[in-house]
Parts: sequence; C-alpha cells; structure tokens
Amino acid sequence: MSRTSAQRLQDILAAIGAIDRADAVGQRHPHDADLPDVVLAAVQFHVFTIGEAVKALPRDLTGSRPDVPWSDVARMRDLIGHHYYRLDAQIVRATITEPIDRLRVACEALLREGTDQPAQPT
Repeated sequence: MSRTSAQRLQDILAAIGAIDRADAVGQRHPHDADLPDVVLAAVQFHVFTIGEAVKALPRDLTGSRPDVPWSDVARMRDLIGHHYYRLDAQIVRATITEPIDRLRVACEALLREGTDQPAQPT
C-alpha cells in the first residue's frame, strides 16, 4: 500500500525534526571528537529519507510550491546514496540548511491546506 501525500509530508517533517535533534546533540557536546561524524551520518540518513519522500510526491503538489528546491533535495538523496565517497560535511551542511528550512515551511503549509492524495513518483 502506498503512502498518501500527507503521510509523506509528515515523514519529511519527522526527518527534519530528527536533523534538528542531531544538530542539538552535537552542539551540546562540542568536545566529543567522534560526535561530528555521528551527527553527519544521522543528518545524511535523514536527508536520504527526505529525498525518498520528496520523490514520491505528485508533481502537482510540488509544483504548487515552486519556491522549494524539490529537485535539489531529491538530487541530494541521490548524491548520498550513490556518491557517498564525495561527501564533505561542510558542503552537506551548506547545501541543506536553507532548502530544509524552506521545505519545512512548505510541508507544514501543505498539511494545513490538506492533502490526502496517494503519493506518486515525480
């Protein structure tokens, strides 16, 4: 059974929340030399999850929010999944911060507006 668009939007928001929590843990323990790698791994996993959910949203839904770089988010998922050896922590951070913020706002708005269509690949 396929997940609905609303469920996919909720998945995205849950993953964004997990990224926020991972960042907070890293900031609370600045002297732990191993933590940045652990935080980066968590962030990459959740960005991967977000990308999967974004890819499953219908085009008309993503098209209603052209200010969100939906395809960039999906491409980041592909980069993490297929070109993990190219990733640099600073590049990942710089690349995802603003798009994730816009994605959060868009997903919250779309959920408020109500959407229950089945998610389809874009």
